[in-house]
Amino acid sequence: MAIEQIVSFLGWSTIVNMVILSVSAVLLLLFRQSIVTIHSQLFNVEHKALNLLYVQYFAFYKVLIVFFNLVPYVILKVTI
Repeated sequence: MAIEQIVSFLGWSTIVNMVILSVSAVLLLLFRQSIVTIHSQLFNVEHKALNLLYVQYFAFYKVLIVFFNLVPYVILKVTI
């Protein structure tokens, strides 16, 4: 696999992951009550604890996107 293909893959992977993160954040904002109800029943977690779990999820997912997609993309793009 050529370096240009890897750079292209990392760029598209970053875009797709950011779209997934953005869509999930918007859906959580728009349908918060129904999502909280479903998750609290499904995982037996209190409503108040879910707020912390949602913030942790978004933060962890964002760090993974930056660490595994964006940083390698920028480094390869600069060095090529």
